Amino acid sequence: MVYYMITHQLGRFKNSSVAQDNFFFTAVLRSAFLLILGGALAVNAKASDQYLLTPSTYKTLSAVHELLDKQQYVSAIVQLKALQERVKGTSKTKIYEQAVVLQNSGYVYASMEDYPKAIQAFEASLNLNSLPAQVIRDVRYSLAQLYMATEQYAKAARLLEVWLKEVETPRAEAHVLAASAYYYLEQYNQTVPHIIAAIDLAKDPQESWYQLHLAARLELKQYNDAAQVLGTLIGLFPEKEQYWQQLATIYMEMSKEQQALAVQALTAHVKQLKDKELIRLADFYRYLDVPYKAAQILDQGLKAHTIEVSAKNWENLANAWLSAREWKKAADAFSESGKLRKDGTMDIRRGQLFIQLQQWDKAGAAFEQALSKGGLDDLAQARLLLGQIRYEQGRFTDAVKALELAKESPNYSKQAAQWLKHLQMVQKQKAIDKG
Repeated sequence: MVYYMITHQLGRFKNSSVAQDNFFFTAVLRSAFLLILGGALAVNAKASDQYLLTPSTYKTLSAVHELLDKQQYVSAIVQLKALQERVKGTSKTKIYEQAVVLQNSGYVYASMEDYPKAIQAFEASLNLNSLPAQVIRDVRYSLAQLYMATEQYAKAARLLEVWLKEVETPRAEAHVLAASAYYYLEQYNQTVPHIIAAIDLAKDPQESWYQLHLAARLELKQYNDAAQVLGTLIGLFPEKEQYWQQLATIYMEMSKEQQALAVQALTAHVKQLKDKELIRLADFYRYLDVPYKAAQILDQGLKAHTIEVSAKNWENLANAWLSAREWKKAADAFSESGKLRKDGTMDIRRGQLFIQLQQWDKAGAAFEQALSKGGLDDLAQARLLLGQIRYEQGRFTDAVKALELAKESPNYSKQAAQWLKHLQMVQKQKAIDKG
């Protein structure tokens, strides 16, 4: 069954946008062509000796660009070939012009989907080692895409590794290309870190990226990790039955029959997942100790209003984010919950989280809000904690005020007294140090 799932997932991946759409990049290449012409103009304006195009060469390249806009590719190549003859020479300027002409020839051939000739032109351009560093990086990336399009996966992977080391902020799509190359090379251990990097970098990762991650985990027989990926896919696409079925199969393979049966039971209702069902699904993920997925479902449901917007549901989301160790998201959810409550209970929870993070200013603001709203189950404890916060902030006078109030409670009088004594000692030592 798992073998079938692997082959089925492989088929889904090879038919996905990762395997196809990334290689139809004519528009990208045309944009790069425009950048080259713009860059050449800027270089000429600065009269750089190293990257200088003669007026006649620039004029021809501009004409080529106009032909490219009109999709008159054959005419563009004719002009570029003629220009290649005119710029022959051994001077630095001539070699640079040769590299630029070859580079632009590569873009035109790529626009014609004549990938072998595009590759030949780009490789020749790079071999002259005359282009600016940024342009070299752009050509390498385009060449890597062409290697992928022509199924030269090893070359693509090598070039992408070089490119990724050169750029300060690599794009997510570059990691996807690298992951895809390694996948086709059956180097699945190399696929995983690249596809994870792509997903982490992207604001809105594509479904096919998760499918690639899943396929690699299945090939590696890393079923626990595969289950985690499927959990993400289910959280993002709960209506797609195939992910539920795959998750149930993996749980069976891992001898987790109870979880498998639970998933199978939920699969029958995936098309009707609304409010209570989504909350049950989130609870199910917490039961499986996958709090991040539980939080994703609640977060998406609350924002899409498929889950009732209530203080309780926001609190459940905050608790899920806490379990997933997503502290800022938990604090934000506690804040949203607090807005829907008259009392300051959620502000206390938020403040306690900031205490753990040692973010004292935020903690102080949260406790101040909680005390202002009132309705707290343990007012004295809140005052005691506020006293400790003020101490950490160095606001000793405010700390003493809060601790004196906490001291009035029989439950916290001893702790408050100890803190007050400690404060007195600290203040005495400060006075001695100043003296």
